Amino acid sequence: MHRTFAAGLAALMLVGLAAPTFAEPKAPPIPKAVVADPPRDAAHPADMAAFTVPTGGVRVNAMMYLASGDQPHPTMLMLHGFPGNETNIDLMQAVRRAGWNVMRVNYRGSWGSPGKFSFANSRADSEAALAFLRDPANVAKYRIDPTRIVVAGHSMGGFMAADAVAGDPKAAGAILIDAWDIGKRKADLVDPAKRKAALQGLKDSTPPLAGTSAELLAKEIETTSTQLDLEALSARIADRPLLMIGAEHAGAPTTRKLATAARQAQAKALTETYMDTDHSFSDSRIALEGEVIRWLGQFDPASAKPGTPQIPLKAPYDESNPFAKILRGEIVVPKVYEDDQVLAFMDHAPAEPGHVLVISKTSKARNILEISPQDLSRIMAVAARVGQAQVDGLGVEGFTIVQNNGVGQSVPHLHIHVIPRVAGKPLMFVENEKGDPKAIEAEAAKIRAAMK
Repeated sequence: MHRTFAAGLAALMLVGLAAPTFAEPKAPPIPKAVVADPPRDAAHPADMAAFTVPTGGVRVNAMMYLASGDQPHPTMLMLHGFPGNETNIDLMQAVRRAGWNVMRVNYRGSWGSPGKFSFANSRADSEAALAFLRDPANVAKYRIDPTRIVVAGHSMGGFMAADAVAGDPKAAGAILIDAWDIGKRKADLVDPAKRKAALQGLKDSTPPLAGTSAELLAKEIETTSTQLDLEALSARIADRPLLMIGAEHAGAPTTRKLATAARQAQAKALTETYMDTDHSFSDSRIALEGEVIRWLGQFDPASAKPGTPQIPLKAPYDESNPFAKILRGEIVVPKVYEDDQVLAFMDHAPAEPGHVLVISKTSKARNILEISPQDLSRIMAVAARVGQAQVDGLGVEGFTIVQNNGVGQSVPHLHIHVIPRVAGKPLMFVENEKGDPKAIEAEAAKIRAAMK
């Protein structure tokens, strides 16, 4: 995956950069929302709402993935492609897990919505969906933050997203996923040698669409190609944050042209990403979700929280780290074992109930590269005892021992994770939410009793 970011001239001068683009890390952290479910909000749980949106004299089908919590949520409008076989539900669910509402709409004549499908109608329907999100009644009903509405689209939906954002100066930004520059198809349609294949390509996608045909769509492209020019639209929306994602085995060449058009229009915040995959991102779904959620983090930093923390492998020992404070008695934790060399205590954000951390009291090693064999041996011996106590005291089938160095390490003091395991239940290595202190203490009591 190749990713670049282009900032506007003023921003570049502010931070003192010499070039308009720079390469991002090859493997940025996967956001937690991609791989882990959030805790349930009992009072305001995540939900799904189905409704219709008025447009062109009919009401088209739509739905909203509602994020949990009673606060106003940033909201993403997701527009599907032509005809929309790839629904991107996994992407929408991941964005919802990140704390965003996500709305999807089916254009007129597509997937059960009434009316006739056309590119013009789809443009109007996308604008109507965006207007729906701004309606004060809907803002209140669905807990929408109208200042943070982003429009995203895949394939034809990328064109529709750009078109909708161009018509709404308040839209916060746009995401174009392997976007289709519809107007450029005219060149193939007017070329006698290519017209037959171009018509067949349109025909292959029309079965789920009502009131249209390949010939009608071809005529629309030929007569309104200037209105369907995505390069021109990319320049028009360059004043907003843009994320353009191209698939190297499909629309990457188009995406590069769109990005060039945005840069030539002095794009203020353009992020370009290219993935080694097909148009449906068939083997890059997690990468796609991660890229979108990281980008959305500029509007809501908490939503892009990484699932795998990282600290430097080499650095001086930090006496202010949480485990140093625990050893000095400045932080009180539920202990399950302690002697003159080792302390074992409950993790405050357990991967599984009964999750224990084992640390050295005598060594200031930050990771396994710095600890002596004798100190490591003592820690591991206690970790094994803790694991057995988890099996005996909690009634689990086994346990997993994990020790991170640099990547995945959240505290710069060597520690061993001892995690109870239930057979058949996968273990997610992500930064977890804080657990219930009463439940943690109850589990600690069972482990302590089993260690005696």
